[in-house]
Amino acid sequence: MENINIKNILVAIGAIITTFIFLFFVYKLTNAPVQTLFPEIDKIRASDHVKWKLNSKNILVEYSDFECPACRDRHNFLNEFEKTATPNATLVLKNFPLFQVHPLAEKAAYAAEAAGLQNKYWEMSDLLFNNQDSWSTLGDPTNYFIDLAKKLNLDINKFKTDSNSQIVKDKVDADLTEGNKIGINATPTFFLNGQKLDNITSLDQFTKLLKSL
Repeated sequence: MENINIKNILVAIGAIITTFIFLFFVYKLTNAPVQTLFPEIDKIRASDHVKWKLNSKNILVEYSDFECPACRDRHNFLNEFEKTATPNATLVLKNFPLFQVHPLAEKAAYAAEAAGLQNKYWEMSDLLFNNQDSWSTLGDPTNYFIDLAKKLNLDINKFKTDSNSQIVKDKVDADLTEGNKIGINATPTFFLNGQKLDNITSLDQFTKLLKSL
């Protein structure tokens, strides 16, 4: 009789342990962070602005706002990083002007796209971010943007026309529509190979990521 009781106790303990292990793995599975993939943003369009290693297997997409201070800081970080190394990735910069809180961001995006039609998108992007504190306080930054275009030796008449053209506005709208579709609500937002980089919260982590590609 005593042996039967011991056997029953051991069976009961085993069942409890098995149940605990099962519940533990269920908990880990249901509470694991969901990695949502957005493969559509890895399809680089002919109108997209790219640099670093073209045709790389790694595609780093940034949705950015020229009037956003955090975007400026991340932009400057990436510029400093690429001075010492070229990440094994294709960097794609897309427009996501948060015009609800940054009233001049859309016009800045138009200026960058207009400069891009003269192959000076990245140079204009640098000027817009580096001079953000100056133009973001203006009621109308149009003349300021024209002065930036002059610094880049652009065709000013073409720049003025392109800044207000439907082609430029459609390009910015296309980026916005795409960003809204995948649920972007803040800038800067990064995706690497279709996966949103929610877990990168510091520049040190970003540096390690870029070096690991």
